[in-house]
Amino acid sequence: NFLLKFSDGIREAVKSGQVQLQGGIYHLETGKVEFLGKSPAQRELLDCTTSIPPSMTAMVKESRGLHGVRTAADERVPSDVALKMLKAGNDRFATGAVTAGTTSSEMRKALVKYNQAPHSAIIGCADSRVPVDTVFDATPGELFVLRNAGNTCTHAEGSMVGSLEFCTGKLGSRLILVLGHTKCGAIYGATKTFLDAQQAQEQPKKAGSALEGLLKDLGTVAQQAAEEKGPGASSDEVAAHAVKVNVFHSMNFLLKFSDGIREAVKSGQVQLQGGIYHLETGKVEFLGKSPAQRELLDCTTSIPPSMTAMVKESRGLHGVRTAADERVPSDVALKMLKAGNDRFATGAVTAGTTSSEMRKALVKYNQAPHSAIIGCADSRVPVDTVFDATPGELFVLRNAGNTCTHA
Repeated sequence: NFLLKFSDGIREAVKSGQVQLQGGIYHLETGKVEFLGKSPAQRELLDCTTSIPPSMTAMVKESRGLHGVRTAADERVPSDVALKMLKAGNDRFATGAVTAGTTSSEMRKALVKYNQAPHSAIIGCADSRVPVDTVFDATPGELFVLRNAGNTCTHAEGSMVGSLEFCTGKLGSRLILVLGHTKCGAIYGATKTFLDAQQAQEQPKKAGSALEGLLKDLGTVAQQAAEEKGPGASSDEVAAHAVKVNVFHSMNFLLKFSDGIREAVKSGQVQLQGGIYHLETGKVEFLGKSPAQRELLDCTTSIPPSMTAMVKESRGLHGVRTAADERVPSDVALKMLKAGNDRFATGAVTAGTTSSEMRKALVKYNQAPHSAIIGCADSRVPVDTVFDATPGELFVLRNAGNTCTHA
């Protein structure tokens, strides 16, 4: 009766005669099964319209919040409950019992009025076949989603890490899921690039485009997958395994290079989980925690590699920028400003103390700031601090209203 009442798919199959639903009792004493036939209530239950079991309905209400969508007016969701919500949402999607539906005007107004409070943050792939919110049957406000080709942190890692630090910090999300998927083009491409170079016994070529750079940097994932699968594995077998390796690789990156995420995981406030979405079935295979999590929780690094490189470039030969350093092109200077502000906004500042040697270098070699900034005199906007800059980096003009109408 439960199956007939709460499964639209089973009910319709029984109604059409495609499927029979029968009962039976196995008798331990004789080894015989007593066949009971159809349920006496079958005819009545075939008129039901319910399409989702009660426990899944309850999970929907909990994930959708007080206003039909999750907002900051709702209580924070513990990580174990958030994980159950993701699993329940994916079950609904995979079985065709989705509940997300239309977002009403009232729901949108609630999201504006009360702000967001997503229960989970997800790093997913940009692949159009894996629309993350849809895969978890989620409405606006439930999920904080970051996507790129290969669900990776090998590029723009400052953006990925900083965004997750914001989500788990300011927004209060307690679950991070790194979600890979089967037949991932980025991973398969990286695997082919690595295996072709290995077979030809070539040194990796310098990347000639952003895409080639992405595939090259995913080569470490392909290499690990190839080593773990062994010499007899086919390219497809290595690539399929590399999808899983890459999920753990991204998880490990977050633990290694984010002090905020690492401390939140260590305290039990946040869970970091992995998963693989299977294109063929619509189901997410949840992988659990990274095997290296315990070891990585002892790391002390607090800033991603690219941001560290940007710091060294902006600080010059003597730890501060001077006229002894090369001039900085405008596009690079803009990247330096963005990276510095990312460090400031995420609490990963590097400016620190200016030593006696640095001050002497500024006197001896003179200044060569990479950027000039017109800012406001407002005490809440200390320009050098906002861009995590040391003396010598910025030529700063400030007045009330950052204006040129006077003086």
